[in-house]
Amino acid sequence: MPAAGNTPSSAKPAAARKDGGTPLRAPLLAAALTGAIFLAAALVSALIVRDHLLDVAQANFDARAAHVTSDIRRELSLCSELLRGASGLIVSQAQSSGDGKPSAEVWDRYISRLDLDDTPPCVRTLGYADASPAAIAAAPGAANEGATTGPLAHSVLMWPPRGEAADGVDLGVSDATRAALMRAANSGDVAMSVRPLAREGASGTEPAESQTRARVDLYLPVYRVAPPPVLVPARRAALLGFVLARLDTEYLFASIAAHEPNMQMRVSAGQPPIALYPPGAAVSGQNARSQLFRHTDTLRVGGQPLSLDYATSDPALKDSANFSSSAILSAGFAAALITGAAVFVFMRKRGMTLAEAGLARSRSSLNEARMMAIFHSSGEAIITLDERQRIVLFNPSAEQVFRCSAMDAIGTSIDRFIPARFREVHRKHVERFGETGVTQRKMGRQQLVLMGLRADGEEFPLEASIAQVGDGQGGKLFAVMLRDVTERIQAEEALKASRQELRELSANLQNVREDEKTRIARELHDDLGQQLTALKMDLSLVEQSLAEVPSAPPPVLAQLQGMRRLIDSTVGSVRRIAADLRPVMLDDLGLLPAIDWLLNDFTTRYGIDIERRIEPGNTSFSKSGATTIFRIVQEALTNVARHAEATRVSISLFSEDCHCTVRIADNGHGARDAQATEGHGEKSFGLLGIRERVHILGGSVSIDTALGRGFALTVRIPLAAIQQEEALQ
Repeated sequence: MPAAGNTPSSAKPAAARKDGGTPLRAPLLAAALTGAIFLAAALVSALIVRDHLLDVAQANFDARAAHVTSDIRRELSLCSELLRGASGLIVSQAQSSGDGKPSAEVWDRYISRLDLDDTPPCVRTLGYADASPAAIAAAPGAANEGATTGPLAHSVLMWPPRGEAADGVDLGVSDATRAALMRAANSGDVAMSVRPLAREGASGTEPAESQTRARVDLYLPVYRVAPPPVLVPARRAALLGFVLARLDTEYLFASIAAHEPNMQMRVSAGQPPIALYPPGAAVSGQNARSQLFRHTDTLRVGGQPLSLDYATSDPALKDSANFSSSAILSAGFAAALITGAAVFVFMRKRGMTLAEAGLARSRSSLNEARMMAIFHSSGEAIITLDERQRIVLFNPSAEQVFRCSAMDAIGTSIDRFIPARFREVHRKHVERFGETGVTQRKMGRQQLVLMGLRADGEEFPLEASIAQVGDGQGGKLFAVMLRDVTERIQAEEALKASRQELRELSANLQNVREDEKTRIARELHDDLGQQLTALKMDLSLVEQSLAEVPSAPPPVLAQLQGMRRLIDSTVGSVRRIAADLRPVMLDDLGLLPAIDWLLNDFTTRYGIDIERRIEPGNTSFSKSGATTIFRIVQEALTNVARHAEATRVSISLFSEDCHCTVRIADNGHGARDAQATEGHGEKSFGLLGIRERVHILGGSVSIDTALGRGFALTVRIPLAAIQQEEALQ
């Protein structure tokens, strides 16, 4: 019965297949499903590749924007350095003449040497204003805060002669200028003031965005003493005035933006924000929101943050992504048609069911689509080799790297892309890799860069990795992935050269600074000291002559005695300043007496005990070596006095193992780690200067510190770098 019942049911489908043939419905559905899978895979691959290329384009745009920001920072730094140079002139004239400012003739000569008509081009006005002591003292933060205040300073020197300060002749009338001046006076650094300039006929009630231009001014305080006092009240008391400059930000930003014509740049500052560039533009930047690529930076100058907004719709950045995605979609559509037709024919001939044909073909097609999408869209050059190291596959990136088409490369030996001197080594390397059975590994040892050979004969550096897989017929295939690192190698070499140039510049600046200090100290000690001594002798003669006159009034004699004491005090100040610049005994008596004087002076000034161990042996120091060691000890003691809060300092200087070792240690509060030691949160270049001095001589610097355990600085310098030539022979 079961057999009889099964016979009709099994025979019916057979008859149907025999009479009607294989139905068309199943092959069509299988072909459609296969084509849809190919199209979906191509669409996903196109989207992935497009997003990746857009990300790469955004990264390139970010790098270009960062370069523009760096150019702006450099130009503004040049403007700040111009103010610092002018402040040095003011201080030197104040110390020499005593009236607090240079004469108009001195100022004109100084301006003519600067050639401000051309350098820097963004500075349109440069001047100096005397500070108002009463207004500065009564400003917010002073002891009598809340008192009625007038202008903070009055312009006395200006270039060009008809140039205007921020508020005309009087500075500090407007709130923005007053805030910038007080910020500069309290910090001792450059301060920036940004305020809108109303256009003609504009009402004061209009918003900042309706203004046509903005005015940007820089202010640098000038103090009677150097360095300026640490406490804010003392800084205000020592304030002489302000060096001021008006910037042409429209010219500055336009000249920098000209280097990137396809990039839109918007710059704003102030509170509320004011558009600096383009002048008169809306701060909100509605047009920039529609751009495809955007980048935002913040640059802080003189206590004022500058908001930098970059945007672009440069077609060159997105054409590659659009082209690649379109090519992948086109290839996927063609592959879908071909594979769909193949499935249809296969299903018709074999009589496979829809499920069997769809499952088998979809798996094969999807894997092939994935492989080909990755192979063709990869940013790295991919080359597939057979066991005889002949090229089987050559992707588009490889064509670009080696400047050779796939048609010319496939079937040839990989040796054509390897310099002749490396071919034998490379061949043996691939053979050994095939024998190991390892799936993949990087070619080359450690960070070794390999060399490739382009089709036109040019050699270039590259990085490579290799993988192996069976070909299904008992053989092996090797997949080599290559990356051209020419730009990276060039960038590394340029960075090394730049670092070396900066170190050479630092060494030259150190030498120039020491020579200038020596010259100034000599002039103070020899010229000014002798003149003060002669003045004292003349005053003594006058006093003696008046004392012999019976009718000489006693108040005059008392005043002459006071003048003589004032001259004595001035002579002492001149000697102290000259010694601080560069002790005469360092050149006349040598390093050891100079260090003894420095330690004694440190103990006298700060009352900190010093434990000494000065045992240089037979070392005969050169002039530059003695200067370096003296400055290291001087800077270390200065850091102890400023930051350590120590009660005892130990210093040792000795020579051993062809090295001179200097160690300065204190019992102060120390620091958390070596990175937190420079200035304890304040901007200081003390330890950096020590490291640069030691590096120039080929030495090393080590720091041992911890919270509550003091601070120890150890410097080791080769004796060959600091000894006199006679001692080395």
